[in-house]
Amino acid sequence: MQISAATNYYFYIQLADKNNTPYTLSNPSAFLSEKAIARRMLRAPIIDSTDLPIDPSYLSQIQNLGILIHSKSRWLNGVTALLADSSKMSAVRALPFVKFVQYTGKTTTMSGVGAAKVKQVVNFDYGAANLQISQLSGKYLHNAGYRGKGITIGVLDAGYTNVNVNHAFDSLRLQGRLLGVKDIVEPMSNIYVQDTHGAHVLSTMAGNLPGSFLGTAPDAAYWLIRTEYAPTEYLVETDFWCAGIEYADSVGVDVLNSSLGYATFDDPKMNFTYADMNGNVSRASRAATLAAKKGIVVLNSAGNDGNDAWHYISSPADAHGIITVGAVQNDSISSLFSSFGPSFDGRIKPEVACLGTAASVVNISGVPTSGNGTSYASPIMAGMVACYLQFAMTKNPSCSVETLLHHIYASAHLYGNPTAQKGYGIPDFQLAMHGFDLANSTLGCLLDNNYMLINNSASKTIFIRNISIDADFNGNIRIYSMRGEVVASQTIQNLQTIFHTDTFPAGVYAVCITSNGNSCVKKVLIEK
Repeated sequence: MQISAATNYYFYIQLADKNNTPYTLSNPSAFLSEKAIARRMLRAPIIDSTDLPIDPSYLSQIQNLGILIHSKSRWLNGVTALLADSSKMSAVRALPFVKFVQYTGKTTTMSGVGAAKVKQVVNFDYGAANLQISQLSGKYLHNAGYRGKGITIGVLDAGYTNVNVNHAFDSLRLQGRLLGVKDIVEPMSNIYVQDTHGAHVLSTMAGNLPGSFLGTAPDAAYWLIRTEYAPTEYLVETDFWCAGIEYADSVGVDVLNSSLGYATFDDPKMNFTYADMNGNVSRASRAATLAAKKGIVVLNSAGNDGNDAWHYISSPADAHGIITVGAVQNDSISSLFSSFGPSFDGRIKPEVACLGTAASVVNISGVPTSGNGTSYASPIMAGMVACYLQFAMTKNPSCSVETLLHHIYASAHLYGNPTAQKGYGIPDFQLAMHGFDLANSTLGCLLDNNYMLINNSASKTIFIRNISIDADFNGNIRIYSMRGEVVASQTIQNLQTIFHTDTFPAGVYAVCITSNGNSCVKKVLIEK
């Protein structure tokens, strides 16, 4: 069979305005799904000009020049063109509504090549996934009934080999929770015979092998979106990423995981610098920030460059308002490969971390195995965040992304002393649940303007949160019976302290908090 190759070129075209678009903000159902509109109204009550589709007349004028529009970004008001003759772009640059044109990469298509063969890689029991869920106190969420039901997770990745046949995803398919697929890179391709990376990523959240493996969000629904072309690395993939997250928004995802990152490219002239990692340079980072403002909880892997010359986070991990996830070992020490923050403008990045060294995944043959990378830490975290979002929405359906993130970060073990690789540290979703309850409860009371206390009879807990700007972690908390006996005691090691009262006899107790040489006391009633 004779094989020939043809090279095509990608260009990003930035448009000037949307002045003549026929779409209006008064009729968002013309360009957003019902679920997307509902999410906006609950968590980010804003539909603005960034949501309006690109002016169709502009698209027509570009296409009339014989140019294929490959993908679009309504948020950034730009399009990616794919063409064999780059000289045609001079005519595009001359159009009055075009602000600028940027070369973003190339692709080589092969003719006469046969279909590629798929390469195989050889009970409420978590099995092999037990450690990565336990590390985050995820079982507490699951046992409380929060396993992602009603939450839609979008996944941006390079391909999802065998997800349509892998028995680890049987329940996902049979229960109708695999909502759809979208290929931004090659719209007519079959994403189930593309790269294996996305399938492994998905398994950490959705995998279900009774007795052998259970993902972090086994009851959630999923959209699988391909934005990465694995064989090469060009700037155009950041524009594919933009198109992918906008598609995820349009179909109504609540949480989005991206185990992708962009810093250096096959063409060095396209490389980002560390100074570019401020959340405002890369189009992918700007799109991630917009998604967060529109109510999507976005998670992105920090990157695996901790041992490389480029050891920083990459785009879109530098975006504002998203959760960037680093990797740790099973002993909570940072994985050597996990990329470093902060962002160039000094923000804490990554914000959190979880297992990324020897993380458990399910391979494309349906067998639990292990792998390394922040690519796995991010979806492990994303699944737990989806379960936490399910919980939060039962308490306060309109809670903002910012509020959700605050409680997750505040539960992490390094919240008072973040580091460059772990950020605030490893979240404790049990503490995060109590923190959310505390903030949304009428049972709370202030103690000495430094602490808030909640005595929750339903969950049989006393929860205390340090709300002082100058939090002191050197004090202690003691609970006394009315006979003066100390029935419980803890040193203050974090912003949140929890006591379980299920073994306390019914009666009145005194909670005494001592820090900075001062003490405050609150009486509480324990009921059975």
